[in-house]
Amino acid sequence: MKMKKGFRIFSVSLAVLLAAYFTWSGAGRKQPLVDIRLEIDSTYSLFTDSGKGNIVGISPYMVPVDYASRQHFLNKLDGYMQAAELKGWLTPKTVVIFPEYIGTWLVVEGQKSSIYQAPTIEDAMQTYMTSNLFSYLRDWFTTPDDTGDKLSHSIFASQGYRMAASYREVFGVLARKYGVTIIAGSILLPNPEVVDDRIRIRMGPLYNITAVFDPNGRIRPHLGRKCFPVAEEQPFVARDTPGKTPVFDLPCGRAAVQICADSWFPESYTSLNDRQPQIIAVPAYISGSGSMDSLWQGYSGYPAPADVDTTDRGRITLAEAWRKYTLPARIRSSSARFGMVVPLRGKLWDLGTDGGIIAVSGDSVFTARPSTGAAIVNMYLN
Repeated sequence: MKMKKGFRIFSVSLAVLLAAYFTWSGAGRKQPLVDIRLEIDSTYSLFTDSGKGNIVGISPYMVPVDYASRQHFLNKLDGYMQAAELKGWLTPKTVVIFPEYIGTWLVVEGQKSSIYQAPTIEDAMQTYMTSNLFSYLRDWFTTPDDTGDKLSHSIFASQGYRMAASYREVFGVLARKYGVTIIAGSILLPNPEVVDDRIRIRMGPLYNITAVFDPNGRIRPHLGRKCFPVAEEQPFVARDTPGKTPVFDLPCGRAAVQICADSWFPESYTSLNDRQPQIIAVPAYISGSGSMDSLWQGYSGYPAPADVDTTDRGRITLAEAWRKYTLPARIRSSSARFGMVVPLRGKLWDLGTDGGIIAVSGDSVFTARPSTGAAIVNMYLN
């Protein structure tokens, strides 16, 4: 009798605790009112329209609440597309490039409002884990054994299905609405593949991937995967090999995508030469406010390639290193004539962002002036 009574007390107590937890977990998830602010402080148009098409780089200013729902995310990016359309820059031969990680923070879609208001990413993720405890634990236990940072892997994997669906839906809608090709920056997803015009995810490694959307809103069947995750990513992001980087036939020419750090390595370019891309797109994320003016600390997580002057480490700025060792200089070793680096901007908790759009056309290199807000650069191909 005592055992039965003790079990009943335990069962009731557990039920009360679970009810209290789920009540707290579900509270504060009502979609907040969002004042969409584009914060565009610069737009540029380079060269003249020769009828061969153009590249539009959109470096948006993102804040956490922009990811509160799929509709918020769509409305924010649609605002930048409208701004480009009003300039007359969007045609069937246009390719629009968004930044690295533009889709990654969809991990907080539909979460408690306190996450969007958190002062630091650590505070935000702590609230995320406690309010999604069971889905987080499920993915923690199924994380690959060789993952160095199971915590980060589990956070993104636990929302993988929703993130993939929102990413695919939003960029498909934008591509179809404006009749353009979109290189949709990047997003972290577990072991993704394209099946029946959808991104399907499976248990396994987390990849930093990019997708390309046709003017009809359909997703191209091949995903680009980051080949050189930086030191901060390496404990939980898997890498691909440069030879597997897809090349896409677009209305304005053949294009390849190098996700941020990939653009620093010579093999990222030489491995493409057998497929002859004309355009190289570089969605980028440069962390730390004001970091472009700081001294360059060398390759993050890798030894410097043989053609790098190692005395530049600690001597030139990060901005100078981007011009000397990435797309503006290395594109010459490829078949491509045109390229664009498009960094993410905004205030995403305490992460910090920096960098301006870099556009390359033959021997001409344009670097957008430093800004604190969003920027849009249009470059006609000739």
